[in-house]
Amino acid sequence: MILSFAMAGVLFYSIAGKDILTSPTSGSTLENVPVVVENLDSSLELSGVPESVTVGLIGPSLDIYKVNFTKDYQIYLDLADYEKGEYTVNLRSRNFPETLRVMPVPSTLKIKLLPKIDATFDLGYRFINEEKLDTEYSVSVEEMAETSVILRASQETLQKVVRVEANIDVADKTEAFEQDAKIKAYDANDKELNVEISPTTVHVKCNVASYSKVVPVQAQFVGDIPAGYEISNYRLSQSQITIYGLEEKIKDISVVKVDVDVSDVKSNTTITNVAFKRGNGINKFSSETVDVTVEVEKVITKKIEKVPIKVLNNTENYKVSFAGEGGYATVSVTGTEAKIASLTADNIQASVDVDGLRVGTRRVDVKTAVDDEKIKIELLSSSKVTINIERN
Repeated sequence: MILSFAMAGVLFYSIAGKDILTSPTSGSTLENVPVVVENLDSSLELSGVPESVTVGLIGPSLDIYKVNFTKDYQIYLDLADYEKGEYTVNLRSRNFPETLRVMPVPSTLKIKLLPKIDATFDLGYRFINEEKLDTEYSVSVEEMAETSVILRASQETLQKVVRVEANIDVADKTEAFEQDAKIKAYDANDKELNVEISPTTVHVKCNVASYSKVVPVQAQFVGDIPAGYEISNYRLSQSQITIYGLEEKIKDISVVKVDVDVSDVKSNTTITNVAFKRGNGINKFSSETVDVTVEVEKVITKKIEKVPIKVLNNTENYKVSFAGEGGYATVSVTGTEAKIASLTADNIQASVDVDGLRVGTRRVDVKTAVDDEKIKIELLSSSKVTINIERN
C-alpha cells in the first residue's frame, strides 16, 4: 500500500502541470509482475528475491497502452558468474518500449547465495481436504513406499525443517484407495519451505473405516513444573471425544490422553489448542484440539515433631518399649499451602513392624506415611530406633 502511494506520487510529479488523461505523456503501474531469475548456479540457494514486483511506467500514453495489451515484457535478475555470498543487485527490464521510463519497486534487492547440501529426513504424512470427507468415515495409512526422503537446500533452510509429510488427498473417499502423494517440508509455523525433495511423491495405500466410539479425555502433564509450585487441579474444555478407526484396532481403547506441557506454569493458566495425537489405530478425532485449564498452588514445607511411633503386627502381644526418646519421630511434609495448613500429627503415621521378631533388644526401621498421597513426607529423625521386646 505504501509503495502504491509512493509510485502514485512519482507519476504525478513526473508529469506535473499536465492533464494526465489528455496529455500524450502519461503514467501507469503494473501490479504483480513476476521476477524471472536467470543463470542461477544450481548448487546455490537464492534468498531475498520477491516472487513479483510493482512496475511504474512513465511515457507516451500509446506505448503504455501497447505494454498493457501485449504483456510480453519481463522484469528479471541475471545471476551469471555470482558465487556464494551476499550482494546488492538491481532488477532489469526487457521488452518495454524505449520511450518508457520503467521503474520496478523495489528496484534494488539484497540477496544471499548459499551452497546447498543434502540431508535425510523421516517421512510422515498429513491428510488434506478432510472437510470433503464424510464425517462418517476415517482414513488410515496402511503402507507408504518410503519412510525417509532427501532434502536439498542450504544449511540455514534445512535447520528450519520441522516436518516432512506426504499430503494425502482424502476428498470423497469411501473405500480403500492408493495414490501418489506429493511430499512437502514444513517449518515450526506449518509454513511450506522451498526445498528440493527426492523423491517428490510417495505411493501410499490407505484404508477407509466407519467405526467410531466415545472415550474420556485425560490430561497427561509433561515437563517439570517450576520449583515451589504444584498442580492442584485441572479442567478440560471437553471431557469426552469420539475416535474413529478400524474396529479391531480401536475397540479396546478406553481413554485418550493429551500431553500438556507445564514447564512454565506458575499460576492458574488455560492452555489452548492442545492437539490430540493420532496413533494406536486412531485415524480421526471428532475435534482436533482441547483447552486445558491448569490450577496451581505454591508449595510449602512444614516440620512436625513428636509424632508417636506405632507398633505394627504385634501378633504375639509382646510388651514393646522404645529406648530413650525413640518413641517419637520428627518429619517434614511438603505440599500446597491449603493442604499443609490443615495438617496435624493426627494425619501422619510413623511405625515400626515387629512381625517375626522375638524377645530381646532389636534395631528396627521407622516407616512414615501421610493420609494424602499428594503430600510428600520425609523422616528427619533417625530412620532406625532401638526397641525392647518382652513377654507380658
